[in-house]
Amino acid sequence: MRIKNITQWIVVALAISLPAPGFGQQSQIETADSVAEIQREAEGLYQPVALSMPETPGCEVTDPGTTHCVNEMCLPECQCCNFLDQFLMSHSPVYPSMKSNRVQVGGWLDQGFTGNFQKPSNNFNLPVTFNDRSNEYQMNQLYLFMERQVNYGGDELDWGFRADLLYGTDYFYTTALGLETESDGSPHWNSANGPRTSGGSTYAMYGLAMPQLYAELYVPWLDGVSIKAGHFYTPIGYEKVTAPDNFFYSHSYSMQYGEPFTHTGILTTFQVTEQLQLLAGVARGWDAWEDPNDDAELLAGIGWNSSDKDTSINLTLTSGDQDNGVSNTANRTLVSFVLSHNFSDCLTYVFQSDFGIQDNGTINNQFQVVPAKWYSFNQYLYYDVTETFAWGARFEYFRDQNFSRVLQIPEFVAAGGNYYELTVGANWRPHPCVTVRPELRFDWSDTRSNLLNIQGPYRNFQSDYQVLLGGDVIIRF
Repeated sequence: MRIKNITQWIVVALAISLPAPGFGQQSQIETADSVAEIQREAEGLYQPVALSMPETPGCEVTDPGTTHCVNEMCLPECQCCNFLDQFLMSHSPVYPSMKSNRVQVGGWLDQGFTGNFQKPSNNFNLPVTFNDRSNEYQMNQLYLFMERQVNYGGDELDWGFRADLLYGTDYFYTTALGLETESDGSPHWNSANGPRTSGGSTYAMYGLAMPQLYAELYVPWLDGVSIKAGHFYTPIGYEKVTAPDNFFYSHSYSMQYGEPFTHTGILTTFQVTEQLQLLAGVARGWDAWEDPNDDAELLAGIGWNSSDKDTSINLTLTSGDQDNGVSNTANRTLVSFVLSHNFSDCLTYVFQSDFGIQDNGTINNQFQVVPAKWYSFNQYLYYDVTETFAWGARFEYFRDQNFSRVLQIPEFVAAGGNYYELTVGANWRPHPCVTVRPELRFDWSDTRSNLLNIQGPYRNFQSDYQVLLGGDVIIRF
């Protein structure tokens, strides 16, 4: 029997998520130092972190110097990164009681500048995204979140939630159909006056997105089972939307053109052992809050971590009917593999490879509607020079075999389809709350279309290469 309706998928997901009676056992990871540490270890098995960024200890309002810091709002003098949390503790009549129930808030400000030596006429660095404006300041993310973390590793049922808001230029790449955009793709609550275009609609440069809004249930079965229901970031791939979770300011082609950003549905994580994690879920599709066709996609994965925590392997899959530009709905399947290995305390290597296929995804040279494929190979290398400074490099090959992902044009009017990028950069933390990320990026591609007067995908479709020099500053609060 083929399960297609979203409600059927939800029933199946709940059935496989809840434990059978009599099989409960005490978690083996409850000896971790804190709930936050347990959560980081659990997520680390499935979402490897490129560069270890040590967490600074939280500041209490009663700590020496902290009261003055909070009252005077002097972030540079405060050696903690939960400034907003402590400010609300001192000035809000409601927040202390919320905090006693493990509800907390936080956020960051990410802003940067990218210089483009070719000075494109449209001021866009496309197909590079997120830091997509050339020779122009961008406030990428003013990010706020409120959450109640579940007690990972505990021996009792627990509940939690999370709500995220993102304001800035990055909103454009994290919108979901039916939430930030209407069913036809036009803006919902953001302005349509701006230089951005997609699907025939225009968008403002700055806007507001809500990339996460979910409830979470923890079940003390195996080494812990977490069930999320709502709107959440994808577990697919390696790079993240959230700026502090990435080494580089710019993003890979794989993340932007080959993977989803968010899902809306149910996602269950099974911590089988300290080293093995399984993932199963169902969602409405790629970047969709609503699905007019009521189709569903399967989310699945497995993560493994070595006993010494130096090696992790993560394999994820999404498959289901998706709306596309050629036919109303057709199956889209994506498999992502990520390997991370610490050669030493200072040197980390990450390898990622994606393969995706979209049924009825393009029109070939015989004017037939055929599947469209894409795949990629990404390599990352990081070296910690000191506790506050690190070098990094990324090399990527992205193959848009049928031109359905980047330029999104029919196969019979284009040639090439190979994209390469080499990025070198650094991370510097002059303050526990501040990260500076300068980088130099070189892109090149053989993609062109004589019929459409596309000489290459860069410099407003008039060049086959691009050189970017930029960087950003992240301030966590």
